[in-house]
Amino acid sequence: MTKVHERPNRASPSEAGSFVEEFDRLEQEREEKLRLLDAEFKVKKRAIQKATDADQKEILSDAKKHGVNKGVIRAIVDAQKLKRKAEAMIERADGKVDGLEDDDREFAVDIRTALGDNFASFGLGAAAVQREEGEDDDGADETTSAVVDAVKGSMTDEEWNKAGGSAAAH
Repeated sequence: MTKVHERPNRASPSEAGSFVEEFDRLEQEREEKLRLLDAEFKVKKRAIQKATDADQKEILSDAKKHGVNKGVIRAIVDAQKLKRKAEAMIERADGKVDGLEDDDREFAVDIRTALGDNFASFGLGAAAVQREEGEDDDGADETTSAVVDAVKGSMTDEEWNKAGGSAAAH
C-alpha cells in the first residue's frame, strides 16, 4: 500500500479510513431502506391491483346480467386508455416544441400544420382506418375498432373524410 505522507491539514490513513467506513455504512443503510421501500411498494401495488380487479370483475358480472358483452366494455375502456396516453404524449411533445427557440418553434409548428394533427393522415393510421372499414379482408379486432371509433368521434365528418376516412364508416 502506498504510504500517505502526513502534512498539516491532511488526515492520517486511519482517519481517512474512518470517513470511508462511515460513508459506506450510510450507503448500505440507504440501499436497505430503498430495498424495503421497494418491497413495500410492490405489496401495496399488488393490493391495489387485486382490489381493482375484484371491482372490475363485479362490474363485468353486472353488465353481463344486463346483456352487455364484457368485450365491448373492455374495447371501449382500452380505447379511452389509449386516447389518454396519446393526449399525454401530445402534451409532452407540445412542451418540447414550446421549449424550442422562436425560429425553430415556428418552423416546427409549420411542419405539424402541413402534416395534420390526426393519426389517420399518416400511413399506419390510414391503414388501420382502411382495415377497420373492411376494405381489407383481414377483419378488425375490437381494440382497433374502438380506437377508430374514438378518433372518428373526436372529429367532424369533414375532418374524417379529409383524413382518408369514409362518411359511411361506423
